[in-house]
Amino acid sequence: MNLPSLIDQIKSQPRLVIRFHASWCGVCKLMAPHINQLKGDAAFANVTFIDVDVEENKDVKEAFKINDLPYFAGFKGGALVEEFATAKKDRITQLVQACAS
Repeated sequence: MNLPSLIDQIKSQPRLVIRFHASWCGVCKLMAPHINQLKGDAAFANVTFIDVDVEENKDVKEAFKINDLPYFAGFKGGALVEEFATAKKDRITQLVQACAS
């Protein structure tokens, strides 16, 4: 997803969690099942999840100043809730909960 499309999503989705990853990132691959579990959780049905490969979308990587992966950003009503790089499942879950509430 390129930067203009991503900005449109941020503006149009009431609750949004973005996972930034790369195909070569081992930690990103390890976190994928947890993200998929959160996507399927009925408690987070009101949250839109988007995955962005930063190697395919360098403009996004630069705009978000992403230096570490996996990187996550949460938005409510177009406003940033929080953004960070982490390999901790509980931290990701907390972000999704904050966006869902």
